[in-house]
Parts: sequence; C-alpha cells; structure tokens
Amino acid sequence: MIITPDNLPEDHALQADIVIIGTGAGGAMAAARFASQGYKIIMLEEGPYVSKKDFTQEENTLVRKMYRRGGALATDDMSIRILQGKVFGGSTTINWMNSFRTPDDVLEEWSADFGLEEYLPSYMESHYQGIEERMSIHTVPEDQHSPQNLIILEAAEKMGIHGEACRNNSHGCIGCGKCGLGCAYDAKQDMRLTYLKDAQQYDCTIFTSTKATRIDYQDNNNQTIHATPQDGSERHVTITTQRTIVAGGAIMTPLLLQHSGLGTGGIVGKYLHLHPVLGSVGLYDREIYPTYGIPMSAYSHELKDITNGYGVWQEVPDLELFLAGVNMPGIGPRRKELMEQANRMGVILTLTRDGASGKSAGQVRWRRGLNPQNGHFALKKYPSITYRLDPLDKKHALMGLRQAIEMHFSAGATKVLPMHAHGFEITNDKQIDAFFQLPMGPNQLSIFSAHPTGSVRMGKDPKQTAVNECMELHHHPGVYVMDGSTLPTAPGVNPMVSILGAVSRAIELGNIGL
Repeated sequence: MIITPDNLPEDHALQADIVIIGTGAGGAMAAARFASQGYKIIMLEEGPYVSKKDFTQEENTLVRKMYRRGGALATDDMSIRILQGKVFGGSTTINWMNSFRTPDDVLEEWSADFGLEEYLPSYMESHYQGIEERMSIHTVPEDQHSPQNLIILEAAEKMGIHGEACRNNSHGCIGCGKCGLGCAYDAKQDMRLTYLKDAQQYDCTIFTSTKATRIDYQDNNNQTIHATPQDGSERHVTITTQRTIVAGGAIMTPLLLQHSGLGTGGIVGKYLHLHPVLGSVGLYDREIYPTYGIPMSAYSHELKDITNGYGVWQEVPDLELFLAGVNMPGIGPRRKELMEQANRMGVILTLTRDGASGKSAGQVRWRRGLNPQNGHFALKKYPSITYRLDPLDKKHALMGLRQAIEMHFSAGATKVLPMHAHGFEITNDKQIDAFFQLPMGPNQLSIFSAHPTGSVRMGKDPKQTAVNECMELHHHPGVYVMDGSTLPTAPGVNPMVSILGAVSRAIELGNIGL
C-alpha cells in the first residue's frame, strides 16, 4: 500500500515490526526480504511517489522533483556536486543502469581489513545471481551501443587497452537517453518495479513524501520513529517498532543517526567515499548525439589497479542538458557556443576509486557557524559535507583524465576540453602536458559524484566501524543500517548491485533477530 500526504490516515500513531527509512536499493531489498517472512513493514520515503506517467522527460520539473536539493547537493566548499535521488525507489529511479558485481579483490579486501570473511566471493555468488535474475541484468548487445559509447570501444581497440560492454538492468530498453529523469517506458528495472513491488505483495505500507526526523531509542526491542509529511502541514507521524532499518544513503543516514543520538563511537559520518568523477568533452567532426541511446553501455578499466587495487575507470554519461549546462567549460557566450555544438560532443567520465591511503577524506555531520554555501552564520545546526581529494587519489584521477583525453583523440576528436575553470582547449597531443601544468585544486577542476558510500561502514571492530557484519549498529542493537553507507570501502564499480548484494547477505547472516 502506498500512502501519500493526500491520503494520510487520521490515526498518525502507528505500530510495525520493522520500520525501514528509505526506498532505495538497500531499503527495497530489506523490505522484500522481511515482508516475505511475514513481518509487518512500514517504509518511510522523503521523496514523492512516482510512476511512469510522471516521467515526462521535462528536466525543469523532474530534476527539482526527484533529485536531492534539485540536483544542487554539494560539499560545503561547492567543489564537488553530489547527485542523489530523493524519490520513490531512491537513486535507482534516476540512475544510468550500470549493474556490476563488487569485484572479487574488493570483497577480499573487506575480509582482510575489516574481518568480513562472510562476504568473500564464494558466499556472495548466490546473492548476485538472484539479483541479476530479478532485475534482468545482462550485457548490452553490440548492436545497441550509441555513438558516444563507441568512442570508448573504438579508442580502446586502437590504443590496445581494455574496453568492453557494460551490464545493465533493463528489459525492452529503446535507448531514449533519458534515464536520469526516470524511465518513461518502465524498461529500467529499478526498485519500483522489482523489490518494492515484491514487498507490496505482503504486509508492507509505504509512506511517500514523508521524512523521518528522529529515532527515539529505548532498547533493542523498542524504538519510536518520528516523521513529518512533506506537504507543508503541521501533521506528525509516530511509529513504534521493534526494529529500525535506516536506508537513507551515505549522506542522509549518518545525519539522521547523529541527530537521533545514535552516532556514538565517532565513526558515524566519517570515511565518506564519493568515486569522484572528472569529465572531458571531445568535439568531433561527426554527429555523436550524446543525449540519445543507452547510457553507459561501454567502459574501460585499464587503470583500475594503479596502487594496491585502487585506480580509475572510464565510462560515458547519460548527457542530460541539466548536467551539461552546469559542467560545460567556460561561461557566458563561450558556454553557449559550446552547447550549440552538443550534437558533435562526446563525453568521457573518469571515475576514481577513492580511499587508496586508507584515511578518511570525507565526512558528513551537523555543524554550527559560518555556512560557506550561503555566507550566513548559523546558530542552528545545519548539515555539512566535507571532502578533500587525497593526494594519492588525486594522482590516480589525473592519470585517468590524461588517458581519457588520449582516448578522445584516438577516437577522432578534433578538440578536447577538460572540465577546468580555465576553459583550456587541447587540439593536439603536445598540448596535453601544458594542460596538466594548470592548478588542479578544489573548484578548478569540475568534479561531481553519484556514488556516495562508506559513512557508516561495516566491520567487526567497533572502534573502527559503525555496524557489524549483520549491519546492526555496534552500540545500539536493534537499529540496522542497510544502504551504501555500510560499504567498508569504495567498491570501484557503480554501487547499486554492491549495495543490494551486501544487504541481502547481511539479512541472511542476521535475519534481524525477531
């Protein structure tokens, strides 16, 4: 059952066996698993309920409706823009469908460094198989690559480096190129059409446009969840529950836990990973039509292991105009001129598996004082996201950006524009070295992210991690975190399947103890 603020029952005092906060990958998997076991489930989703009739492909409306802060969520210094869904189905509703398993070497790293031998590849195989079957995950056929994705494949062949087709979660995709605005054809097999649909076959009630504001923790069998409908009213929803699962993602989950006094141990909110993304635009003498076709159908991971399993990989984006318009090099007439040439553009994204040094480069927390985003001094606490690219990760990212530029030229680009504040244009190989002499600090290179993870990380040691192998808070039993924030490290692949697989395994291990 779906409940919106329009049909909210008069009785706002509710009871459930399990309350799940968030309807993205982790929350949806948890709901499907526990609802099928006979538990009474209530889910809370801050964002609106949507179905394919809402996906009109109108950016002006849908970006504000489905993206957190209308797509403008960013670190405090505005140096990294973070794209996250705030909508029924979470970020799976607006993602670009890349569906890779967590690499074996990453799972082995989790075992060695965090004591998570329960997540070794042999234990995860059946979970991944089930996810791939339920979500129609498959390798994109050769005849379905768009011209933009062919840039990666053609360059890889000419340069003698890795390049192959991606796997995605679609069925009957027509390649309209609007994945970031929700799939108007229900071809993308996101959470709405899979695990949330499964959960609703049982006793699962989903409140949408309803924000969880606080968790009152009494003991491991007794918590009270407070929530507020997001319709401007003064109404309030209170739910008593025996178990609480927080699945709001790596930004919102630590903020809710901290606000609820559940951030003890000093770990909650630290170790934020982002898979920082650098972009490079190639101008070609042929039509590329980057806004059309299946997004991310090809990739290259030639540089995935530069230092101890950490490095970069190359993909291409679903080039929505709301993204291109913000990140395109130059300002004013120069940017307008470039946008008018969009049909001849190809974009390569360089994603970095951050965390190579093992240190915490990012943090999510509440803070007072000067808010750098608006220049106001705040006496009331406000959410803060800080992140500084570690020197080793930065080195990897720049190596990847150099490779992406070379790939553009190898595929026939006449000009390459890295997304740099100086608007530097590269027209031949000799200018590449000159570009890398430019300052490369915060707000000089355009950096963004769609993969925040790690801020409530999982592991056996309560001094170093926030949740155990069952994703239960070390210091507050009965409260679980089941989303991307629990991944102990950046996974080095688009994280949707990693989140689904890890949550599925955690449930198998702990089964919530009711």
